[in-house]
Amino acid sequence: MENKGFYINDLPQSGEVTFLAAVIEKELRPKRNGGSFLSVRLADRSGEIDAKAWDNPETVAQLFDCNDVVKVRGAMEQYNDKPQLIVSRIRRCEQQEYTASDFYPASIRDPEEMFGELESFVAMVHDEPLRQLLESIINDVSIGARLKTAPAAMKIHHAFRGGLLEHILSLCNLAAALTAHYPRLNLDWLIAGAILHDLGKIETLELTGVRFAYTTRGQLIEHVTLGLEILEKHVGRFAGFPLDLKTILQHFIVSHHGDLDKGALRRPMLPEAFALSLLDLMDARMEQVFRLIASAPAGEEFTSYVPSLERQLFRGFGEHPEPGDRPQTIEGGKAA
Repeated sequence: MENKGFYINDLPQSGEVTFLAAVIEKELRPKRNGGSFLSVRLADRSGEIDAKAWDNPETVAQLFDCNDVVKVRGAMEQYNDKPQLIVSRIRRCEQQEYTASDFYPASIRDPEEMFGELESFVAMVHDEPLRQLLESIINDVSIGARLKTAPAAMKIHHAFRGGLLEHILSLCNLAAALTAHYPRLNLDWLIAGAILHDLGKIETLELTGVRFAYTTRGQLIEHVTLGLEILEKHVGRFAGFPLDLKTILQHFIVSHHGDLDKGALRRPMLPEAFALSLLDLMDARMEQVFRLIASAPAGEEFTSYVPSLERQLFRGFGEHPEPGDRPQTIEGGKAA
């Protein structure tokens, strides 16, 4: 077993380093003055870094492929205010040389604990047909097992093992808090919407080697349609399931992106659909913002420019609480 060496987020700003990393991108690019160089994107569970191989790039490119784990040696430098590695040596690692969990990020929460919390939310649902439907879905072995490991996305938010379940639970907790303030909202429906809105993502992403990748169905069909398939399958197990309730659940799935240009098939048309869409966006953005601020270089006031947010982020004048310091569960329908 090779020593992992540095985690990417702990790399120094300068000096020689040696560490193991997963290859997520690899491309030969032309130099301005002729010839080519090899551009590589390396990752582990802590973060990502760009690397360049200037010498013998065509030969080096043959030594490994995307999704391989490599042992790399090189010199750290700063380029456009970002850390970059100049590669001097690199080789592909065999599977027995590394621990796979070093290379994909995972939720800090225990998956079994999170699933138990999900079961508690389902048990809170008063509407019997709806509760029975949700129990059928989460107790489906193939769904439950994948919920414990699936990410919520490839890159933007909750892009880690267990991220989808963490996102669902966050929405359930937010829904409980929101309905305490807006009692006209139906908490049963919001819990159902939180569970169902992204459930199709268990079909779209899978762990391939040490990184997540899109499945064939995920690329061809997309998670909204796959979520509707899951709902249809489980509704079909209950004779006489209320059609109006089924339609509302379908509406949550097709409208949760909010706007048509953001991927919604319909704009939200129910108060609960509006609330679900807004909570979904807020939770996604807050996870992204906290993560980017936490991963910014020490001593820097601002993060680098974030294309998906069209801005830099300010780290603030004080410390933000760590994830473990924030409430994670509900007690009696109220945020604990």
